[in-house]
Amino acid sequence: MLGAMVAALRERLPGCRLTVFSREPSATAAFHGVEAVPRDDLRAIWQCLSRVDLLISGGGGLLQDVTGWPSITYYLGVVKMARLQRKPVFFYGQGIGPVQTGLGRLLMRYVVNQVDFVTVRDDDSREELRRLGISRPPVRVTADPALALDVSGADRERGWERLTAAGVAKGRPVAGFSVRRWGDSTSYLEVIARVADDLCRSGWQVVLVPMHYPADLGPSRQVLTHMTTQGYLLDQPCSYLDLLNVFKSFDFVLGMRLHFLIFGALFHLPLAGVAYDPKINHFLKLMGLPVSQTLDGLDYGALSERVRWVLDHRDALAEQTAALVGTLREKAALSADLVRDFLAARGAAGLRSRQ
Repeated sequence: MLGAMVAALRERLPGCRLTVFSREPSATAAFHGVEAVPRDDLRAIWQCLSRVDLLISGGGGLLQDVTGWPSITYYLGVVKMARLQRKPVFFYGQGIGPVQTGLGRLLMRYVVNQVDFVTVRDDDSREELRRLGISRPPVRVTADPALALDVSGADRERGWERLTAAGVAKGRPVAGFSVRRWGDSTSYLEVIARVADDLCRSGWQVVLVPMHYPADLGPSRQVLTHMTTQGYLLDQPCSYLDLLNVFKSFDFVLGMRLHFLIFGALFHLPLAGVAYDPKINHFLKLMGLPVSQTLDGLDYGALSERVRWVLDHRDALAEQTAALVGTLREKAALSADLVRDFLAARGAAGLRSRQ
């Protein structure tokens, strides 16, 4: 997602200086060619904000309290730090909510009403803002920033180098799976493993892809343990460019991670989602695909039937996905257009920070 945002902003704001608040600032700076500040160094963040023309917050599902307090308090805290220095704030392709606690709703209403401009990735996010009582900033619905990624340079051979290193053989179709830990239950991993076994018995090879490394390694290995057939695991960290190369070699994807599904859509692959969060079903609906049961009610029979339906209709779905992704790519790029227009209206010299 960061790569897509950096590319879109640089295209529209030549010469802009971008600073990213990052968990791994050295790696981020080297890979993306940006300046970077440790995201947990509040003094450095405060000093950085004193020099910027604009704070961009986004994209992704940053503003929610379902996973606990750290996410929403951190990102709103940085926004408040910018506003205390009278710096403008732009929300870029944000996914809003769910915000379930009273304190979370209060903080959202107080801080986000101080933001200057908001773009959100879907209609549900706009509705969540309305429900939370956020009415001051202009709000535009665009699309997830990752949908603006240019995948035309993805290298299938480099992707196969990763896959063969994991034990995958050429000559048979390859399905990519993405899982994550969610709550205390693991029964959904057993259901996903059974579906993976079905594919393997039909001649497919199933590869587990930890989109969030190393957090997704554990649940990925659990799926492999539950499988009675041979599965494979990409057990080394991959950059998003590495992942795009691998996706070029996939024939089908099934995933819990939103950006795993988005990557699949960018390559017009048949895909099936498993919804741990409302954003997954929203994206599936956007793609004209059958929605998923929630994890608590995930049923092997229903998931297996959905996978079969998607594979049976893969050619028609590829055409449908190609058309939809073309439209969504334009909407995703609109967020960068609006940043450019916002800065131009303020007469700012350039963009100096991105959260």
